[in-house]
Amino acid sequence: MDAEFDVMAVASQGVTALVTEMVRGGWDAIRGAFARFLHRDGQAADRQLALFDEAAQTLARGADNPDSEERRRLESRLVLQLAAYLDRFPDMADELRALLPDDTPEPSTQGPLLSAQHNTHSQVVQALGNLDAGSGGINYGTPPRPTEA
Repeated sequence: MDAEFDVMAVASQGVTALVTEMVRGGWDAIRGAFARFLHRDGQAADRQLALFDEAAQTLARGADNPDSEERRRLESRLVLQLAAYLDRFPDMADELRALLPDDTPEPSTQGPLLSAQHNTHSQVVQALGNLDAGSGGINYGTPPRPTEA
């Protein structure tokens, strides 16, 4: 990590990821790694971890709405707590980033992949299930012109 970094920005990113995991129900999965991250604080690490556990319980009880005032206060408190920790131990910023879940979306492995190439002047229909047009078929574009008899 650079000697100078924005502690609040790193703490904010960290808390956003942690709160997202808490709301998703993934706090238990990363709690142990986060506890190891806090090890530098000695006995204070237990108090800090308890604060994050309390936040997870609060979110589980219904403060999971990102626009709620309770959630904003909770996130602000966690950001300040994490920023204070990073201020005391700036070399831990890289470790924080390493333990947080990667938000890079993975390509879906479910369902077919669709590649529509060289389809000028045509339409592509993609459906997740059966596509049933009934007895009428599927018509693209405008209906045919009536013929004069």
